[in-house]
Amino acid sequence: MSAVDNIDIKAHVTAGPCVFVRAKAGNLWYRSALGFEFPVPMSDMGDATFDAEIKGMMMMRYIRKHAEVIARERQQQATAA
Repeated sequence: MSAVDNIDIKAHVTAGPCVFVRAKAGNLWYRSALGFEFPVPMSDMGDATFDAEIKGMMMMRYIRKHAEVIARERQQQATAA
């Protein structure tokens, strides 16, 4: 079982565009068409332009990364309880 089994990454990237939500603490936060919010580090931007709406497939890297963080935190909480 992978760390991101609880979050269907394929569904999030194919459901539609991701939209910009807010900028906070060095991250641009986006929301997938299914409602999953994830950060995009501003340090990853370089010279790229991050629009208010971006195809979900272009954001797969960031969705997967945040899903893995959430899965790890859930696992740590479960083992600590």
